[in-house]
Amino acid sequence: MLNQNHVLLLLGLAVSFIGGAASTDLSCPDGVGQIGSEYTIVGDRSNYTGFVWVRPDDRYVVTCNPSCSPVAGYNATMNNTHSTLSIENVMIKDSGMWKIRDATVTDAVADDVCQLMVASPPQCNISSDTDTNALELGTNLTLTLELRGYYCSQQAGFDLTTGSVTDVMLQNQTTNNITDTVQHHSFNVTSDHFGDVSVIFRCDSSNKPLTCGGVSKLTGPPQCNISSDTDTNALELGTNLTLTLELKGYYCSQQAGFDLTTGSVTDVLLQNQTSNNITDTVQHHSFNVTSDHFGDVSVIFRCDNSNRTLSCGGVSKLTAATTTTTPGSTETSTNNSNSSMQTSSPSPSSIAISIAIAIAIAIAI
Repeated sequence: MLNQNHVLLLLGLAVSFIGGAASTDLSCPDGVGQIGSEYTIVGDRSNYTGFVWVRPDDRYVVTCNPSCSPVAGYNATMNNTHSTLSIENVMIKDSGMWKIRDATVTDAVADDVCQLMVASPPQCNISSDTDTNALELGTNLTLTLELRGYYCSQQAGFDLTTGSVTDVMLQNQTTNNITDTVQHHSFNVTSDHFGDVSVIFRCDSSNKPLTCGGVSKLTGPPQCNISSDTDTNALELGTNLTLTLELKGYYCSQQAGFDLTTGSVTDVLLQNQTSNNITDTVQHHSFNVTSDHFGDVSVIFRCDNSNRTLSCGGVSKLTAATTTTTPGSTETSTNNSNSSMQTSSPSPSSIAISIAIAIAIAIAI
């Protein structure tokens, strides 16, 4: 049998266990106060006739007894049940547990209101050690992240995403003040890396996408295919030929363009194009074939001051038909014919000899 004291003890332990298991979320609304921005906290004042807002460093900032008296940087309002504290410009010293204390009781214990996490997202710039607008698969690429002026009252971290690949650049960092860092990330380029480049700033459980300068995309060389509306292996002079260029998956952060070269003739197909994303295009180019067009067919991808020759499928040469006559060929043929005729006609001396022989034979008879 349990006596009354044992029962009370067990009940006390049960209450303590249950109370310990039920955690109270004391995080502040919206999670994070950004340094330099306004932030508001709402606290329950229904049990107080007069009260004071207490900063995490135990400084009294606003007293409401009976009305609220603001101090520099802080003010408050109240109704019958709640009080709203406004922080005009969040500072590092505002991070931590905010409390309300009874102003009518000496040495009263303050009640917790919420744990304010304070953060400052950084300025961000991304640079690379090579051109990121036409990367070959397998290229060893190094991206450099410059992160200036960040802070997190809990633990800071950064994630870098290239295409569909996300890498952790920094994690679980404790910062005591506004901080700068430079992070280098090297990797061999795969097709999964092609696409947007972005950075996430993590402050404890809060994530904030950053707007970074510099490199914003990784792209491979455009896929290129050239087709034609007629056979390019036996072209007659003067033929009206149309070449069609299919260009897929290109990007240039400034201005893109393409040049088509056929033999010794170069034509601009696209120039000064701006694009906000990875782009496809189909370009048609029609011309009358001249002898200058015969030869290799190639395409140049231009991005700002960088030029890159593409490896294109399809048509690679323009070739003249074998029956095509070039200037001078008729004259050469005529000269050869005349030469042949002159060689087969008897010369005057050979005629005279033949006559003399005939006369001598006649006399002998």
